Amino acid sequence: MIVYFIRHGETDFNKRCLIQGMSDIPLNDKGIQQAGIAAEWFEKQNITFDRVFASPLVRARKTAAIVSGRTFEEVQPDARIREMDFGVDEGKPYSLIKDLFDAPESYIPPEGAESIEELQTRAQKFLDMLSEMAASDESVHTVLAASHGAALRGIMSCINHCELKDFWRSGLSNCCVYKIHLENNVWVEDGLMHPIEEAEQFKSGKTKEA
Repeated sequence: MIVYFIRHGETDFNKRCLIQGMSDIPLNDKGIQQAGIAAEWFEKQNITFDRVFASPLVRARKTAAIVSGRTFEEVQPDARIREMDFGVDEGKPYSLIKDLFDAPESYIPPEGAESIEELQTRAQKFLDMLSEMAASDESVHTVLAASHGAALRGIMSCINHCELKDFWRSGLSNCCVYKIHLENNVWVEDGLMHPIEEAEQFKSGKTKEA
């Protein structure tokens, strides 16, 4: 089984550098365009999906629908890959919770919010579900799963077994793609790809040639 995780497209909270978490913020016009570019990126490689999952949050489900060419209703929501719950910190600028990013190993979530360890636990449960699916359903070869910045880092940390202090080490831009595959019942990382940046670089190169 091959799984392509994709971060959702841009939202107005992303643009304003505000913590989103469980706030159900939709894609903005740029985010919709980014998802379309990602869809073209997969299409050029002749990649299609047997199953499509997404966080229940609208920004992720909409991204999955655009990228996969399916309807919003055909995308299967899964709460295990929803964004980290930041509680009362949601809607605040990133700069006001610097401790989360500067020292994740020491982060103490506010009341009602989620710890990084709790996020990792549900991320692992999603990976376990995919492993069980691979073992029980031979018709499922390629999966798309649309998620979020912190949630994807939870997935990555489960696969790489990284320490909490390294939780934020990977830069995850909107609509970046994280590819993994199952090998001898172990999830193996194939790499992090950036369709939007690739498209911008290609466009820039074409402009210079003109």
